[in-house]
Amino acid sequence: MPQLVISQLRNLASTLREQLDQAERLIVQVDGENVVTLLTLLDRIDQTFAELDDSGLDLRPEQARWEGVLARLHSRPQKIVHAAHVAGGMSTLRAEHAVGARFWWHLDEELTRSRVQAVRQFTVTLVVIVVVVVGGVWAINRFFPPDPEAVVMVETSSSINMLITEGNWEQALTVVQDARAKYPDQPELAVWEVVIYEHLGQSDQAAAVLETARQLLADDPAQLWIFLGNDRMMAGDLAGAEEAAQQGLALAPDEPQLFFLLGSIAEARGDLASAINYFEQTFTLAQDSQPQLAVIARVRMGQLMQSSSIFSSPLTTPAQ
Repeated sequence: MPQLVISQLRNLASTLREQLDQAERLIVQVDGENVVTLLTLLDRIDQTFAELDDSGLDLRPEQARWEGVLARLHSRPQKIVHAAHVAGGMSTLRAEHAVGARFWWHLDEELTRSRVQAVRQFTVTLVVIVVVVVGGVWAINRFFPPDPEAVVMVETSSSINMLITEGNWEQALTVVQDARAKYPDQPELAVWEVVIYEHLGQSDQAAAVLETARQLLADDPAQLWIFLGNDRMMAGDLAGAEEAAQQGLALAPDEPQLFFLLGSIAEARGDLASAINYFEQTFTLAQDSQPQLAVIARVRMGQLMQSSSIFSSPLTTPAQ
């Protein structure tokens, strides 16, 4: 292969690695200001891979990094969708910038489909068939109706998540208030109302509902901050989520759910070292008392450690 061609291919491969570097940074801190940059960058990376397809270069490390980026898009589309909403909405961005049918321009549709599927699966679980045997004489399959309160909680949580992803905070407030009117003693609903009021800048209303939630969780005050931290994080308020986690740790310094929350916040900020450390602490604290959480923390920690290794993979070139 002529030296000039080899040099050009290496330059293109170097460009690819720089593009991947930028994509890996942007994807963990995507917001309304840089979401278009990220989406169009993904288009360019895809095109660069296409241009290098028959180059003979060993691009396995770069391909692994690219697959990691794509996996993150598939696993956490809500961050991109939320950022796109701030920038005008995915449909508007598609009309203005999308050059093809690449899936990252349609993450809003993918998110909606996945949430609908999750709600359906949960609903099916709630109405499982229970086999009732009476006296050994007869047995029948019977569908027990789901607990109405549980159904309302599932539907409300799903609706709120969908609405805040779309940026429809006023409608989210209406949904949670309607649910609270039916079940005023549910602290999870009260905490969601607090978070929505906070986002809308209605601090007095947020403080009043927070006091109600505090009273509902008087027997387990740390749980209030767990709920509040998780909901703030889902709403995109990482600073508020961290503040809630620290408030909870002041009450329950060995609560693994709070360390898991801090790990999730650190991961969202791109601070992988801190996230790994928090997930490790979560595992240590939860392995006896909350084994399911311990398993999840161990998996998240392993994924982050693997991602850190992938991100540092060197670029290889063919032998001359």
